[in-house]
Amino acid sequence: GFRFKDNREACYMILYTVACMFNVLLDFVTTYFTAEKVMEGLGFRNYFGVPLKDITEFTTKFETYGMQRSLAENTYAYAFPSTYLIPFLIEPMPTIVLPLMLGKWIVRNHPEVMGRDAEEWVAMVPMEMGRYADILLNTILGILIFYFPGGYTWMLFLGLAGSHLWIYLFDHCRVLRSIPACTFASYDVEWWAQALMAPIIGIMAACLVFKSN
Repeated sequence: GFRFKDNREACYMILYTVACMFNVLLDFVTTYFTAEKVMEGLGFRNYFGVPLKDITEFTTKFETYGMQRSLAENTYAYAFPSTYLIPFLIEPMPTIVLPLMLGKWIVRNHPEVMGRDAEEWVAMVPMEMGRYADILLNTILGILIFYFPGGYTWMLFLGLAGSHLWIYLFDHCRVLRSIPACTFASYDVEWWAQALMAPIIGIMAACLVFKSN
């Protein structure tokens, strides 16, 4: 186990972030190969008229108009509202409302549940630091759109800003009204969040090199 809650939350945030990154990677690899087969089946060609199915080099195929358009559309749909907004609109139900309703139902219908046990059934869910991982994941998806044509960029970041405004308001209300008192005394979670942010920002440099070529 963990001696301090701060260390436990830092470990949870790191593992959650890594798991989400693997999930995104798997989704995008699947999306790429699906788009590739669709574009080849539709007979798409590159700028020079070469059929997509005859192109063997990854970079050349990735830069074709058909692949760029398809991947940009899928990235935008994957990010907004599917990742940026919908999960956070749903989050109050399983994290606040449903646990409280279930606890009330159990306490009301089971007279043998009394005292401390009854209090624990209707207690608020403790605060956790998974929100750092959520923001990191959203940042990755925002950066990935730079690999594609700019038509979706402003819409994606507008959706990102609006979604994060909702996340901020929700967390603000949750901290004030819906969690027990908590103290995170160390800098561990913040330090690891910044450490995980560094390679994510590095993707922007890779994108710049890709676009410059």
